[in-house]
Amino acid sequence: MEQETEKMYQIVKRIGILFGIFATALLIYFMIGNRNRSGAEETVYVALQDASLPTVYAETCGRTMNRMAGYRQEMDSSVAGELLTLIPEDRKLVLDIQNREDAITAIHYDVRSMDRQRLIERTDLENWTTTDSGIQAQLPIQNLIARDQEYLLQITLETEQHGSVYYYTRILWTDSARAQAMVDLAVNFSEKTFDPAQARELASYLETNTSQDENSYHRTTIHSSFSRLTWGKLGMQPSGEFQVALRELDGAMSSVQVKYPAVRQDEETGESEIYEVEENFTMKWNELRIYLMDYERDVNQIFSGKDADYSGKRILLGITDESRVEARKSPSGSVIAYRAGRELWTYDQKSGHAVKVFSFRGKSGDVRENDSRHDTRILSVGDDGSIEFLVYGYMNRGEHEGNMGIAGYVYQTEANALEERFFIPYSGSFTELEEDLNQLVCLNPSGMLYLYLKHAVYGIDLESRENMVVADRLEKGSYAVSVDQKRFAWQSGRSQGGAGVLYLMDLETGQSQEIDGGVGENVRVLGFVGRDLVYGTARESDRWIVNGRTEEEPMYNVKIVNDQMEVETTYQKEGYYISRVSVEESRIHLDRVVRSGDQSYAPTVEDTIVCNADIGQGRMDGIGWYASPTKGRVYFVQLDGEVRSRSIRTSVPDEISYEKADVLNLETDRTLGNMEFYAYASGQLRLVTMDFASAIQTAYEGMGYVTDSYHRLLWSRVDRSVTRTIRDPQTAFAPLFRHLDEFTGSQKYADGVLVLDGRGCSMMQMLYFIDQGTPVVAYTENGGYLLLCGYDAYNVTIFNPATGEMYKAGLNDSTEYFRRLGNDFVCALVVE
Repeated sequence: MEQETEKMYQIVKRIGILFGIFATALLIYFMIGNRNRSGAEETVYVALQDASLPTVYAETCGRTMNRMAGYRQEMDSSVAGELLTLIPEDRKLVLDIQNREDAITAIHYDVRSMDRQRLIERTDLENWTTTDSGIQAQLPIQNLIARDQEYLLQITLETEQHGSVYYYTRILWTDSARAQAMVDLAVNFSEKTFDPAQARELASYLETNTSQDENSYHRTTIHSSFSRLTWGKLGMQPSGEFQVALRELDGAMSSVQVKYPAVRQDEETGESEIYEVEENFTMKWNELRIYLMDYERDVNQIFSGKDADYSGKRILLGITDESRVEARKSPSGSVIAYRAGRELWTYDQKSGHAVKVFSFRGKSGDVRENDSRHDTRILSVGDDGSIEFLVYGYMNRGEHEGNMGIAGYVYQTEANALEERFFIPYSGSFTELEEDLNQLVCLNPSGMLYLYLKHAVYGIDLESRENMVVADRLEKGSYAVSVDQKRFAWQSGRSQGGAGVLYLMDLETGQSQEIDGGVGENVRVLGFVGRDLVYGTARESDRWIVNGRTEEEPMYNVKIVNDQMEVETTYQKEGYYISRVSVEESRIHLDRVVRSGDQSYAPTVEDTIVCNADIGQGRMDGIGWYASPTKGRVYFVQLDGEVRSRSIRTSVPDEISYEKADVLNLETDRTLGNMEFYAYASGQLRLVTMDFASAIQTAYEGMGYVTDSYHRLLWSRVDRSVTRTIRDPQTAFAPLFRHLDEFTGSQKYADGVLVLDGRGCSMMQMLYFIDQGTPVVAYTENGGYLLLCGYDAYNVTIFNPATGEMYKAGLNDSTEYFRRLGNDFVCALVVE
């Protein structure tokens, strides 16, 4: 009996043990399951990673310069347009690669033509040298490149952490002595502005003009005063290395950029103020001296967010430019979001709480994290302090480090963290991307984001991440956006001259309407006055033809319509046509013409329409400035009331989530087929246009130059000989003559001849092409033309192909003669 009892006890014990094991396992299962399910609902946050891509410098012009940032995507030629590296005589280009975070396993490079159509060389490096800061490599570029011709160099570093990383520069095999002298002058010039004893040497370079704006230290030019050039009473001093870059070299002309950080002590608070300084030099070399043709210095204060920056009813942003600041309020007005120096902040006026929402800038002063080729854009602000915004350009650090593109973020107040929603890759330069987004960025109440990118407008549903093309193949002048960026109008089917149908879209509701031109008529978008659309109507039969090329399609009326498509104003006067229209706030300026023949017109007196429409909020609403005795113009964010606390509580979201982010590959290849021209002035890209004359005019005003989309130089104001004569104009004219009869607009032909429409340029601006060896066609009356084939300091040489006569005429008289004839020129270059 005892044995049976013991046996039963052992069985029960085993059952108990097994049950315990089962229960424990079940409990663990549910715990793990619950934890996993809970984790699926939680957002995982990570810190914004520090910059870790290698940085590449070139040894050229006698110094280590031309910093190249790494890209984790292959880029367009426009990125290489930012740098020009001169190849030494032996073609062995030395690179200094600063790399402390990532091991480099291989290095190779490609040399291509600027249009990328020809691969000149592809080489894998077998050896490089280890240095304290990284490695040094020598590129033995083969003898396959031509002297004095630019090429595209792509350097690829294979890394352990990031895979392939790409670096870009243009290269030029030429004598570097002139360029080195001009680079040295730029650096010495910068250094001497801080030294009163040496600064007097700079006075001879200035062309001081009393009409120059001396109220702001943000921009100093060659026309500024000596006091402004030497920092006045600021007490500014450089606080870091000078980053030197050669931007352009064409014969005797060069463009050099110098960047560096600077610091000063505020005289009232004693606090240190940090600044970013960028200088751009345009110089011309000759045997006697180097001439400074243009100079521009931009200074921007880094907003620190210290207590002293919150004063009275203002948040003091410091010395900057209105293009770099922005403010927007939440619906109740309690929270203000503001952009300053590429950083994004919010301030709660009730609680006195400030948040530094986004910044790439690190504490170490790493040049990679301070790369200026990015900015932010506010989309919406909530009363709880949440904010939706974009970061666009080159991503200095974080998940997308080394990518160019647009990232969409939301700042969550409760979590004090950022959440990325999407990333849109972009293969062009930051300047092009910024210009695109300046056209249109709008987030409507339904969560639909509209933006302009590469000649198209896209709509992106931020909830589903689905996107659509609203309009594409948009030329400048064929579309318009209202000041508040909530209404968008565009033409369909034709260029800026007009189209059969015009579309108007309310971006807040997503609804669109049409305006039909009718039979034989075209409608043209002219702009907005507030939210009211301005458009014109033209008859196809009224087209203005000059020397075989369409000059204009003059409009016989201009109309203004409101939100309900009701006509508010109609401008139409018998016998008068409108050729061009410009809209400035509530005033519409009309350039008018009258008929002078069957398909010809003559200018007449201008007219103006004054409107009563509500202009709406401008970009500078909430931003003001005051004149400081020491700092000049100081910008600030306007608050509704006095800052209550002497100590501002500031927080920084140091975590970010990428869990719910999508990569959106928009169809950004919306090419138009027409040539685009890039106008550079004061070392910066100022305009991208299909109008060659507009590009030249923009570059002319800033001693600049014009390139095509492959950065081939097409025109330069500075690099032109004092005298030039084409001895045999008929032979030199032959390449252009072959295409003259079929020519209707700027284009490159299969034989390598690039024919350009110079209508609207002055005769003096056309002399550059004579210096390049090709006569310029100058149209006269009744379709006839003359050839400009030489010039000196006083005269232009003219050849009449109809009579074979060659003669000289005074520069001033000739300039006026061709101006009266409409400055109708055709010019050409022979390119590769």
